[in-house]
Amino acid sequence: MQNNKKLYILPFIYVIAILFLIVISSTASASITETKITNYGKAGSPAIYGNKIVWSDINTEVSKIHIYDISTKKQSYITSSTSTMEPAIYGNKVVYEDFRNGGPDIYMYDISSKKETQITNLENAVYPYIFGNIIAWDTDSGYIVGIYDYTTKKKTYISGYYVCGIYNKKLMLVRCNNDDGLRENSDIFVYDLSTKKTTQITTNGYNDGGNIYGNKLVWDHYYNYGTPEVYSNIFMYDLSTKKTIQITTNKSLQSSPNIYGSTIIWADNRNGNWDIYAYDLATHQQIHTTEKSDQIYPAIYSNKVVWTDYREEGNMHDVYMGTISFLPVAAFTASPTSGKHPLNVKFTDKSTDAYYWSWAFGDKTTSTAQNPTYKYTKAGKYTVKLTVKNAAGSNYKTMTITVK
Repeated sequence: MQNNKKLYILPFIYVIAILFLIVISSTASASITETKITNYGKAGSPAIYGNKIVWSDINTEVSKIHIYDISTKKQSYITSSTSTMEPAIYGNKVVYEDFRNGGPDIYMYDISSKKETQITNLENAVYPYIFGNIIAWDTDSGYIVGIYDYTTKKKTYISGYYVCGIYNKKLMLVRCNNDDGLRENSDIFVYDLSTKKTTQITTNGYNDGGNIYGNKLVWDHYYNYGTPEVYSNIFMYDLSTKKTIQITTNKSLQSSPNIYGSTIIWADNRNGNWDIYAYDLATHQQIHTTEKSDQIYPAIYSNKVVWTDYREEGNMHDVYMGTISFLPVAAFTASPTSGKHPLNVKFTDKSTDAYYWSWAFGDKTTSTAQNPTYKYTKAGKYTVKLTVKNAAGSNYKTMTITVK
């Protein structure tokens, strides 16, 4: 999932905030385990998909797109140009801005075949996004979104918006309601490529950036914009329920929200520097990085988040990866919960953030299957206990099964 680079970092506002975590039984704590990916101090704008991280060189005369395989720890880069930036990745396809012909233009690179394809030609195309076989981008010369299907080679355009996310056949767009491009005139829209229908999500202005995953959109909404008291909060909208949820409520600046599954991430300066925050929609847990430097522009895939990190001296910046471990929450259903023996009971795991399951069926029998079925052969009342674990800790839930 790529990150949104249109947002810019505003002046620091120093805010003291208290982080609330959901209280559950655990042997450890929720965490973001960090791994440094680059070491040369000029890397930034990372994106991630599966086991691959991509990024570009920043503030250098020669700028290349780098590719890092998390599983093999091998790094390579796209060699056809030395003036590339803003990469995004989906599967084995990488898209990016390229200035080799005076550009910027959008190019696509196939990691498997090592084949490069030029998508635009002198269109001032910037900020590419990719999902499946669809590539979308903005134009530097105005609010025009370009859309390209690389299987059909069909190209279309939408006027009046810029793109900030893509998922399946849906584009997340921002429209500035007049020509000045100011945030106070900006609202969030969704464009369906299948129906060619545009749906307006917000109507209150002061909205910017964000991304889309499944039916959920995230963005930041600004308050007191244009004043020293400016701050922003993260919001989410569910297309299926048509409900808007406010994710943050503190009066600091937050930017670059992104989402994968039930995890929302963003950059937040409530602690006096920019930290990466992560919030679990399912359990309402919230965690963040703690390095007293600036971490910005996060991107997420599964439980892996990457960002541009400024902890090195001399304004050096590298790419870091964090592995998110929220505390697991045990939950399950049983069907039936009572009946005559012999009684077959199907247990269905409903836990969140769990990677290990241990069942005790109340008669000294156990299982490590996620969704076991168990036969009770004798009458009695049995207390079933499910214990779930992940790297952050453990949690359990019990239920009584009555066998007659």
